[in-house]
Amino acid sequence: MKQRLQSILFFLSALLTGVLFFMPMVSYLDEYGTYYKLFVYGINTVSLAPGVELPFSAVYTLPLLILAVVVILINFYISFSIFRAVKLQQFVRLFKFSRINIAVNGVLIATIFVYYLMKTGAPIAAAPSFRWPSWGVFIPLVTMIMMLIASSGLKKDIDKVRSIDSQRQLSKEFVRQWLITHDFMNETGQVMPE
Repeated sequence: MKQRLQSILFFLSALLTGVLFFMPMVSYLDEYGTYYKLFVYGINTVSLAPGVELPFSAVYTLPLLILAVVVILINFYISFSIFRAVKLQQFVRLFKFSRINIAVNGVLIATIFVYYLMKTGAPIAAAPSFRWPSWGVFIPLVTMIMMLIASSGLKKDIDKVRSIDSQRQLSKEFVRQWLITHDFMNETGQVMPE
């Protein structure tokens, strides 16, 4: 099983999502020279003109913050739980968590691209800019790819364990049928056939 690779991918996904707290997702530059940076936790400004007010409330990016924290927590949970999983049911539960995490990350991506990129520039009359260091908008896309790869690895491991279990059951049944055909009923004094 490739538990180590899957665990590393989930762990790296959590770390990359955590980078969103330090790297702006997108930047805006308005006509007055005010530079706006959209982070997961809010919008920062660098202004050449004094007294520039933000046209956004303090909770404007709260959905981004909540979604990013949920993605980070689920990724950490999965990456640390993979090594403790022994039973098939535990792997199935982790696979379900990974699918939930992929869905939450998809909502994060949709929220960023559909809502925040379009709506943030309107009140400040500025277009989004993706120049360095404002590449944070692409981080959820990279983490989505990593989570899909790790989740598909989990699914392959689950299928492999299920096929081994079914083969084990088949081999037990084969031995039982062979013993019955050779009239062995495990009675006292009966000798096992060769």
